[in-house]
Amino acid sequence: MKTLLYAALALLSSCIPPHAHVHPDSDSPQKGIVSGRVVDTNGKPLANADIVVNNAQFYNNNILGKTDANGHYSLSVNAGSWYVRGTVTVRFDNKTYVLDLFPETTGAFAGTEGAIRNLHWKLTGEKPKEFGMSGHYGGSLEVYGAIGVFFDTDNVEFTFKPVGMLIDGNAGKTLTIKTGDENAQDIPLGKYTVTARYLPTNQSMLLRQRNANQSYKNSVTASFDPTYLGATGSYQLSLEVRLP
Repeated sequence: MKTLLYAALALLSSCIPPHAHVHPDSDSPQKGIVSGRVVDTNGKPLANADIVVNNAQFYNNNILGKTDANGHYSLSVNAGSWYVRGTVTVRFDNKTYVLDLFPETTGAFAGTEGAIRNLHWKLTGEKPKEFGMSGHYGGSLEVYGAIGVFFDTDNVEFTFKPVGMLIDGNAGKTLTIKTGDENAQDIPLGKYTVTARYLPTNQSMLLRQRNANQSYKNSVTASFDPTYLGATGSYQLSLEVRLP
C-alpha cells in the first residue's frame, strides 16, 4: 500500500515542477515570476542585456536583472502592478550607446499572476507610448542653416551612405532623407558619410557637424551622439548647411 502511495506522489510531483525549473521560454507564466527571452536584430539570443521590472504604481520601485548567455531572464516579483523594460549597451565608433529594447508585449501585469515578457533589439520603429516611453529606436537628424547665411532648411535633401557596418553589425543601405520627413527621426544607428543638396536649385551644399569646431565641407562623416549630455536611448546627428 505504501509503495502505491509513494508512486502516486512521485507522479503528481513530476506533473507540477517547482518554479526554479520552469524554463524562461515557457508559454505559461508562473505566479510571482516574470521571465522571458531577449534577441538581437537577427533573432539571435542577446546576452547581458539589462532588464528592469518597474512598479507601475510607485516611482523608483523596481527589480533589476540581466539576460544569460541564451538571452533568458527570470525574476521574482511581489504583489502589485508591474511592467518590463530592457536596454542593451553597445560600443560603436569609440562611443558607448545604451539602446532601448522593444517589448513584444506592452502593458502592466499583476505580480501575483506572473508574466512572460520577451524583448528584442530594433534599429528603427516607434517606441511604445506608455509609462513615459516615446520616440523612435533610430537616430534623428537635426538641421540648422548657417547663421545669418542660409534659412531655407526645409528644402534640403541629405544622402546618408553607410561607412562599414551599422551598430548591430549588419550592412546598412544608402538613405535619402529630406528635412522634416518622418524618416529623418528614425535613421538606423551607424556611421555615415552625409552629403546635401538644395532642392529648388539642385545645388550641392556645404555642411559640417554643429558645435564640433569644423569647417564647412562637401561631406561629413560621423556617427550619432546623445540628444543631450548624459542621455541614453535617444541619439541624433546635428548638421549645419549652407550654399557654396
